[in-house]
This record gives sequence, C-alpha cells and structure tokens, in this order.
Amino acid sequence: MKQKIFKYTFVLLALFFGACENMDISSGQADTFIKIFGSWNSDIGVDVKSFNDGYVVLATITDIESGNGDADIAIIFTDKYGNQNGNIDTIDGGGNDIAGKLLKTSDGGFIVVGTLYDTLYHNEDILLVKYSPEGQLTWQKTLGGTSSNEQGKSIKSAQSGYIIVGNTDDNPQETWDILMVKVDAEGNLEWQNIFSGTGTDKANDVIMHSNGYLIVGETNSFYEAGQASYNIMAIKTNFTGGETDKFTYGGTHNDYGNSVIEVDDGFIIAGSVENIAGGNSDAYILKVEKDDLIDIIWNKSFGSNLNDFAYGIIKTNDDVVVVGSQENITGAYGLFLNIDSEGNSLYSNTLGGYNQVFRAIERTPDGGFILTGSTGAQGNEQIMLVKLNSDYEL
Repeated sequence: MKQKIFKYTFVLLALFFGACENMDISSGQADTFIKIFGSWNSDIGVDVKSFNDGYVVLATITDIESGNGDADIAIIFTDKYGNQNGNIDTIDGGGNDIAGKLLKTSDGGFIVVGTLYDTLYHNEDILLVKYSPEGQLTWQKTLGGTSSNEQGKSIKSAQSGYIIVGNTDDNPQETWDILMVKVDAEGNLEWQNIFSGTGTDKANDVIMHSNGYLIVGETNSFYEAGQASYNIMAIKTNFTGGETDKFTYGGTHNDYGNSVIEVDDGFIIAGSVENIAGGNSDAYILKVEKDDLIDIIWNKSFGSNLNDFAYGIIKTNDDVVVVGSQENITGAYGLFLNIDSEGNSLYSNTLGGYNQVFRAIERTPDGGFILTGSTGAQGNEQIMLVKLNSDYEL
C-alpha cells in the first residue's frame, strides 16, 4: 500500500485558507487546485459535478444577511480552474434549508434535492430544483405534508423520471422513517413508500439496479445477532418501491451507511463503524451480494486511533475511490482512499490537518478528481473545492 500523509500540506492549506477567499488560478495550474468559498459561518460543500467546462458545487451555507443564523441551500458555478462564475445562487425557505445531492440530467442540466423549511406550516419539505444546461432555474417543487417533516437526501435517475430517498416523521411517535418518492421528469409525484420500524430509520443514499432500487442508511429499529444501537441498513426494492430484501450491518455501537454504488458482482457501501469500546469510529467499506444482502463478500475498516468517516464513493476503472475524513490531534485530514475489488488499499492520502472533510467526489473529464467538503472548526467552516490529477495528487 502506498500511503502519503503530506505534513507540509497543512502549511499549504493554511496559506490558502488564510488568504483571500477566491484566488484566480492560471491555465498552467488547471489540473490541480484548492479553492474555498463562504463566510466562515458553517458553510459546507456537500456535492459536486462537472458542468459546462467547469463545475457546479452544492452547499449548505449560513444566512448572514438575515442575521438569524439560519441555513440556506447554495449553488456555486466555477470554471475549470475552480474560479467562481457569477454570484452564488441561494435557495431560502425562511428557516433552516439543507442541501442534499446533485444529479446531472439527460438534457445537460441538473437537479438539486434537499430540505426546505415551510414557513406557512412550520415544517420541512423535500425540495426539488431543476436547472437548465445553461445553469438557469427551470422549475422548483416541494413534496411533503402539512403536519409532518420530510427531508430530501439523495436522488437518482429512474427508468423514467427520478427516484428520491429521504426521511419523514409522519407517524404517531414522530420518529424518523425512511421515505422513498418517485417523481416524473417534471418533479410531479407518482408514488411514495415508507419503510419504518419502532425506532429511528434514516436514508442517506439510493441507486437504481437491474431489478429495482437499493436504499442505504441507518437504523436503531432493526438488528441482526450481535448488533445494537444504530446499524447500517440496506433495503432492496422493486421498481414500484416494494421491499424485496433488507439487512443490517455493524456491531454493538453506532454504525452509519452514507453512500452506495453498484459494481459487476455486488453493491459496495461506504460509511463508518464505532470500535468495540464505542469511543471512536473507523471508515468502513463493505461489499455485499446483489441477490442476497445477507451475504457479505468482504468488509474492511480504515482509520487511525481517533474518529474516521467515509462519506462519498465512486467507481474508477476496476477500483473504487472513497473520500471522508481522518481525525488527528489538531482536527481532521480530508481522506482520499483507493481500494481494489477485494477491498485492499491501493493508495491512501490525507490532505490538510485542521478540520478538513471531504463529502463528495466526482471523476473529471481529464481523468482527475474533483472533491468538495469543508475546512475549519465546526460552526466555523468554509466550502472547500479540491482538484486532484489522475495520479491522485494535488
């Protein structure tokens, strides 16, 4: 295993983060860069996609103009060097609005899913916003009840239209249940399904596969032998949202499933598991059979002696790349991990050292990688955008 921990990177990042918020980068530096955006008031990048010879970044930012400290959903357009194009587009429902995921659409535009606060009924709704290939707002929809809270977490293309997963507390106990929603190409509701237990059940990601959909999240409602607290949960459904398989993974402490991809011979889930003492978490990757979720092909933990998390995962050739964070005594490094089809580490890199967290990663047209997340202490973050080259280097 090659492992690089750039001790000098902290100095480099400190220089970047201590300077102006948005530095121009020349064409000679286009293959790698670090960019930051925001106000040092809890601004967090949650997803990024290549878009119009540049990038579009989805973030949750603090509304500093209103003075109430509420969160807004933000869309940032950049050129291929990471320089911001135009103003930051914000979506403000009047309360705390939380960004979910981006999805590129077949027309060259993209859709944003998230959670929008409804000031009329004082609750949360699922937000859908469609942008054109030119980056212009096309339509905006909300989905949810008038007396319950609904949260939008992830969206993927379906056979037609889109499949969305999130959470709802529309039950007598007002605990969180997993909500699956199917909409048409214009964001109109076609059907929905709820997956619930006696406790808290939450979805974080969804994919479509050959026989339906797979939801990944966490639960403290369902347990397998030897499990307790929160566990990673995977739910397989058919194309109409009917459950066909379900299984939980983890131990006796808190374990979370954050993202999932499909590979030729299974599903790979990225998340975190707490150690046997329940004190610290490891980044956790597991591969399970497509036809039977109970069959774990392999599972691997990656981490230090402190808290480490895996948030985003993508395929690259025959391998997988995972991003997240790895804690140290000064804060956290942004974690970049390349593993093979058997879960073995091929390359590991950490960047930063003062509370850097990677939330999402995407392959770029030049064969490199674009990552987004945050830098700074909790409650005092800025959005971080990092471009690595095809050798995983900054």
